[in-house]
Amino acid sequence: MTRTFLIWIARGAAIVLLLSFALTPVAAQEAPLKIAVVDVEIVVAESPQGKALQARLEQFQTQVQGELQRMQNDAQSIQQRITDGANSLSEDRLSELNKELEDATIAIRRYRDDKQREGTKIQEEGLVGIEQVLQPVFAQVRDEMGFDLIINRVPGVVLMISERVDLTPLMIQRLNASATAAPAQ
Repeated sequence: MTRTFLIWIARGAAIVLLLSFALTPVAAQEAPLKIAVVDVEIVVAESPQGKALQARLEQFQTQVQGELQRMQNDAQSIQQRITDGANSLSEDRLSELNKELEDATIAIRRYRDDKQREGTKIQEEGLVGIEQVLQPVFAQVRDEMGFDLIINRVPGVVLMISERVDLTPLMIQRLNASATAAPAQ
């Protein structure tokens, strides 16, 4: 999930807890709050969309590593020519080779930085897409089961939970079912 979404969930959880303590007499007259917890990270990882994103990121990483290896081999080849020709090549030729090595090193650094940004963008866009798929499923479960609050199971925010309120397996099941039903439409 995006960081903003996680912060929103954490703030919401804190507000609900504070309100539940502050409004205890009022809440006693109404139905008790119904709260559930979901480990969104696991739901995303186990969802078909999350698995597809993971596969895409792994493929991207493999491609980038292959190209980086090729670029590094080229730079090592230049370095070897410099080492081998240190005593036999002219000063101008050694200067040219050093410039080639410097350019190759800069190109490697730029490529790595560019691909790191590109990988981050792929991940962020994928998570936004997954979030768009998750929202209606969460809303459906909330409405069907009557939950007032669904909290993301984040260490430090949720300290302890009962399996009774952990919706993670249900959410994975619903997402898998919605992904299976989607192609049939």
